[in-house]
Amino acid sequence: MKTLTLLSRWLLDVTDEQPIAMMDDVIVTKAQVSNKVAMWQAILPLLPGQKWAVYHSDAIEFFTLLLALWQSNCTACIPGDNCTSTVERLENSVIGFLGEFENAYSLEQNNSQLTRKAFPWIEIERGFPAIEVYTSGSTGEPKPIIKTMAQIDDELCCIEALWPLSDTSIVLSTVTHQHLFGLTFRLFWSLAKGRLLFSKHSSFSEEIYHLASQCNQFILISTPAHLKRLNHQLDWSILQGKCEAAISSAAPLQYEESMYAAKLLYTPIFEIYGSSETGAVAWRNQSKIEADYWTLLPHITLNETEKGFIVNGPHVSSEHQTLSDNIEQLTPDCFRLHGRTDRIVKVEGKRLSLSKMEKCLEQSDWVAIARALVVTKKREEVAIVAELNDKGRALVQQHSQKWLIARLKQSLKASFELVLIPRRWRFVSTLPYNQQGKLPMESLQALFDNQEVKWPQVLDRTHTSENTYRLNFYIPKELIYFDGHFENNPILPGIAQTHWAQHYGREVFAFKGRFSRLEAVKFQSVIFPDSKVTLTLEYHPIKGKLAFQYISEKGVHSSGRICFE
Repeated sequence: MKTLTLLSRWLLDVTDEQPIAMMDDVIVTKAQVSNKVAMWQAILPLLPGQKWAVYHSDAIEFFTLLLALWQSNCTACIPGDNCTSTVERLENSVIGFLGEFENAYSLEQNNSQLTRKAFPWIEIERGFPAIEVYTSGSTGEPKPIIKTMAQIDDELCCIEALWPLSDTSIVLSTVTHQHLFGLTFRLFWSLAKGRLLFSKHSSFSEEIYHLASQCNQFILISTPAHLKRLNHQLDWSILQGKCEAAISSAAPLQYEESMYAAKLLYTPIFEIYGSSETGAVAWRNQSKIEADYWTLLPHITLNETEKGFIVNGPHVSSEHQTLSDNIEQLTPDCFRLHGRTDRIVKVEGKRLSLSKMEKCLEQSDWVAIARALVVTKKREEVAIVAELNDKGRALVQQHSQKWLIARLKQSLKASFELVLIPRRWRFVSTLPYNQQGKLPMESLQALFDNQEVKWPQVLDRTHTSENTYRLNFYIPKELIYFDGHFENNPILPGIAQTHWAQHYGREVFAFKGRFSRLEAVKFQSVIFPDSKVTLTLEYHPIKGKLAFQYISEKGVHSSGRICFE
């Protein structure tokens, strides 16, 4: 088994022939990375002490840029995305942009400056500020956090001491390296251990399943948002014995979710607790329902002070030791979490614990996950975004969302003053997690923006066969298509139904082609506001036809075929 290579010495100690990644079915070696690092160093105007923004969807292209910067004593600023607003926020604090930014430096544009000369690689000093990462922005403006080379290397040594997994497993991931969890566990740990990794992350469980079926052994790096939605209709039994470990972070998994993923993957789910500020500090494996406690990683200690609980360890900087969670310490090495300590807000002059409200809703018989927030309209109001469980969805289908909201409000009145009872509610099939498995506050706020509602709420979708998908919709009364169609008796227009079928067909089947015509279209029963319908889509790639059917407990509403050329 290979020993861990410190990233500070990676270019010096890893042999040129070492395979490090799979990029579009081609194996990438360390020598290829070294050559590209040399190219970047030849064209970039790098000076010690500079800070450059780096974003690239390919993990190895991303890593070569980091190495080029580190070799010139430049810090890599790693944002979570390359959106215009992110660029505007960073442009006054960085020298330039590298990777997949519109104004980024390019090897192709600077081809005349390329040189093949060998650079004398250096060992990166432990105190060097290697990367700047950002908090998720769940509580406001993202804040920069510097990680030194020592913190990166020490955290990897800490993880390796906990899980000395084999170096022959291939690393699959649903997590991007632009977030610290993916950066550390998917990219840095793989490179330091000498494990092969796929240079692209996978967004869907079908992609993970396809890649895993080609591996003799694999490690999965993922998040609760992905694990709890693994497609159970795939034949996961063919992967039995292949998954050496599945590691999750970004949020705690509920026990049922952990067991669900573990059953499909035939391996326990290891969860990591930490933050962008602290790095990984604890882990757990909920193999039994009572195993809901967390255990500290090697070399990490937990102590209670007047300011709260603090963690100490080689990779935890002194300014980020205080934890923002309510902690019940069981033993010196074990603890339970009871929600965050810093989610107290004031509404109409009254103090409200958002965490307490979420917990109350999740203890009901109908809500799986709830998130509370404050939205500002004519006044400040408490709002709730929730995922319903099976019983909750059944009640909505039997009665209505309005009926369920009334019951939930009533259940909260025993614990909260009337002014704090939520006035705005959104029920979603999945919370709006970002690519890193985080839940940014702006994504929750966006659900309450006064925007035109043009789409149904997708409650769930199922891949029933190779060419067939089934999507369950809730039809909100706020849809713009109900306006004027018809007055006092609104119904969903047929053109909206065919538009939705085409939109979701392209989304789930990922086909191309220009709309040609409609065939055999029938509108048999009207669709009213505040109702639930199922859209079945069947795609015939040879014919270039997408068959659709809308159906509910009332029967078939519409059907037809959309032809493409």
